[in-house]
This record gives sequence, structure tokens and C-alpha cells, in this order.
Amino acid sequence: MCNVMLDVKGLSEYLNISVSLVRKLVRNGDLPHNRLGVKILFSKMEIDRWLLDHQINNN
Repeated sequence: MCNVMLDVKGLSEYLNISVSLVRKLVRNGDLPHNRLGVKILFSKMEIDRWLLDHQINNN
């Protein structure tokens, strides 16, 4: 399986949140990410796993 990498803008669109919120979550160490120089990249598989681990039970 091929792992898709997303940049900050791509992740904000994927999660339907603002770019500034993505950057804040990265700054706080809340999102799994990788740095390539100044570029921040996200593994879609890791983000999906992170989302499953951080689900909020609405019941």
C-alpha cells in the first residue's frame, strides 16, 4: 500500500480545519508529523491512526 503524504494545506483540507489550527497542533506536538527542512509533512496513514486513537465518544 502506498502512503500518501500531505502538506499543511492538504491536511487542513483533509481534516476540514484551518491551516492555522494545523500549525498550532504541530507546534504543541499534538499531531504526528515529519519535517523536511522547513516543510511540514503528514503521513495520511499516521493521521488516520491518530484520529482513531483520539476519537471522542459522543454517547
